[in-house]
Amino acid sequence: MTTTPPPVPMDPPEGTQALLFDCDGTLVDTLSLYRVCWRQTFGRRGFDMSDEWFAERAGKHVHAFVADAFPDESEQQRAAITDEGMDMFMASTHLLEPLEHVVDIARAHHGRVPMAVVSSGLHHAVHASLDAVGISDLFDIIITLAEVPTGKPAPDGYLRAVSLLGVDAAACVAYEDSSTGVEAARAAGIATVVDVRWHQA
Repeated sequence: MTTTPPPVPMDPPEGTQALLFDCDGTLVDTLSLYRVCWRQTFGRRGFDMSDEWFAERAGKHVHAFVADAFPDESEQQRAAITDEGMDMFMASTHLLEPLEHVVDIARAHHGRVPMAVVSSGLHHAVHASLDAVGISDLFDIIITLAEVPTGKPAPDGYLRAVSLLGVDAAACVAYEDSSTGVEAARAAGIATVVDVRWHQA
C-alpha cells in the first residue's frame, strides 16, 4: 500500500535566507481568467481547448503554451495569437483576486527576509497581476520571462533571483503551484519547495 507524502509546511524553516514566489496560480488567481481568454482566442481559430489540456500545461511559458496548441502555425502567426489572448487578459485584470493563503506568508515575512517573484509569465502581465491585487510592493525583485533566456521548467529565473538577492539557493524557500515550477526550483538547488496546491482551502 502506497501512502501520499505529507505536504511541505507553508511557514519557512529557521535560517531561511529568502522567499521566492511564483505568480500565476500561486500569489494571484490568474488561471481561471487565463482559461477563459485562451479558450476564446483558440476557439476562434478552431482549437477547442479542454480544461484537461489547459491544466496539463500549467506553469509553461506562454510561447510554449501557444505552440502546443498551434504547432503547424508560423512563428509570426503564433505571435499574433499570443498578443490577442494577452490583450484580452490585460483588459480583465481588474477581476483578479489574491490567493490569500500564500499572500499571507509574503505579508508576514515582508521586511524580515528578501523576497522575489519568479515567473515565466510575460513582463507586463505579471506586473499587472501583482498590481491588480495590491501586492507588488511586498517584493524586492520581480523576475519574468523578459529577464531570463528560458522559462520554467528551466531554472534560469530562480538562479537569477538568487544571484540578485545574494543568497544561497539551498537556504531559500520556493512557492509553486505546478510540476513545471517545482522542477525549475529544484533544478536551481532550492532545498525547500512548497507546492501550494496542498494548502488550498
